[in-house]
Amino acid sequence: MPDLKGYAAFWGLIVSLGDMLWLNPWQKRLRENAAKIQESFDCEVLQIPWNNIKTGNWPDAELVKEQSDKHRKRAPEMPPLENWYAPVVGELSWDLARIVCQRSNCWWESKQRRRYTVWIVGGLVAVGVAALGLGLVGGLTVEKLFLAIIAPLMPAVILGVRQWTEHSEAATRLDKLKEHAERLWADAFNHLNSTELLSKSRALQDEIFESRKRSPLVFDWIFRRLRNEYEAQMNHGAQELVDDAKRRLGVDKS
Repeated sequence: MPDLKGYAAFWGLIVSLGDMLWLNPWQKRLRENAAKIQESFDCEVLQIPWNNIKTGNWPDAELVKEQSDKHRKRAPEMPPLENWYAPVVGELSWDLARIVCQRSNCWWESKQRRRYTVWIVGGLVAVGVAALGLGLVGGLTVEKLFLAIIAPLMPAVILGVRQWTEHSEAATRLDKLKEHAERLWADAFNHLNSTELLSKSRALQDEIFESRKRSPLVFDWIFRRLRNEYEAQMNHGAQELVDDAKRRLGVDKS
């Protein structure tokens, strides 16, 4: 429909502006709220003191209730959020169990985002091939190809590139935090007392919170698709660390 090519280009411009002026600020608010709720969960479960300087006030109970009700409506479609951390960590002391759980957080998020970036690249390649194919089949000139196909697709391409960049950067940050958790695990057996370990875990938690607040959102369908596979791997990793702790402490696993 050649007469619509100008409108198609205008549509691409409108979508790009909407993404910049509305979608990005909205997602930023979602990330901040989600990071606070996740932080409150971790602080309660892992017995980590709340850091007002880093995270601000505790999330409002009304906000937690609102998000909980939304999740319950989708509960039949979502895997149950029970035993989020591997139950086997209950065999360890608080100091050690806390580090295992923090490492699991970093591993899971990094792994999920790495997988997503592969899918994003595949989607961008598919969009590029489809655009060129349409141009060749339709015998479009360069001007018509840009106005009728490339311009309307640019918001999708820009979003894809930005998602790939942000998820890759987030995964890199999380890999570094996982390495820090592993160093903290080694330090835990070098005569550090509980107060020192809690302080170091709190510092690590600060960076986990910051990463959650800055990292792009992940679609629910990705979480559903990867949940069972990653949970099995995470539980296996936690079991390995529990066994390692028992060997180091000379505990009989029988």
